[in-house]
Amino acid sequence: MKQKSTNRDIPWPKIHKLDGLIKDSDEKVPVPLHEKYIMEDMWYLDTPEATPIFEKQAKIIKAHGYTNILDVGCRHGPINKFLKNEKYTDYNYFGYDTSPEPIEIAQKEWEDYPNINYACASWNDDIAINFTPDVIVFSGVLLYIKDDVERQEFFEDYMFKHQCSNAVIQEPYHFQRHWDDRLILNTITNGGLDFLYEDYDVDEHYLDVPVFAGKRAIYDVTIKS
Repeated sequence: MKQKSTNRDIPWPKIHKLDGLIKDSDEKVPVPLHEKYIMEDMWYLDTPEATPIFEKQAKIIKAHGYTNILDVGCRHGPINKFLKNEKYTDYNYFGYDTSPEPIEIAQKEWEDYPNINYACASWNDDIAINFTPDVIVFSGVLLYIKDDVERQEFFEDYMFKHQCSNAVIQEPYHFQRHWDDRLILNTITNGGLDFLYEDYDVDEHYLDVPVFAGKRAIYDVTIKS
């Protein structure tokens, strides 16, 4: 099915190569997946239009009563703001990201909250966390692993490493409304997470918000009893 295109009157990122293309070009370009970026690059995710994405994740965490949260690829940890809005504050949080600027901003913003901590790191690093997470949040990061088998192995190994049984996974949907047909984005919502259903109960949620790649799938993943 052909993706629908959109104009730029919605929040749109600044990290892709389309900004350098002439408007009548048919050249297809991949959306770069940068390990290091600045806050301005991803500004569209911090607009009011994008609020439901992180609000939904916060509501899932609150509904389960999770108290030890590990956030992989957290940017500046916006989920904490939405948990606070939900009046949910009795938890420990550790978030990490590969980009220094959002982590520095997050550390400054939450420096008076000893239960909320951040680090600039990769998932390949040996990160010291002072709790055992009861949920791991993966927000738009598992698509970095393009091979389905490798992605499954990573997820299972990572969950086992942290002795965690639950996850919240958020990914862009494989069909978009706010998009440009010349962009190529690796997506994993069309089969790339099917392995989850073997060992987990998966409650799927779908959002369509007016930002770039605003169709998002959020998976509430809990271990089968």
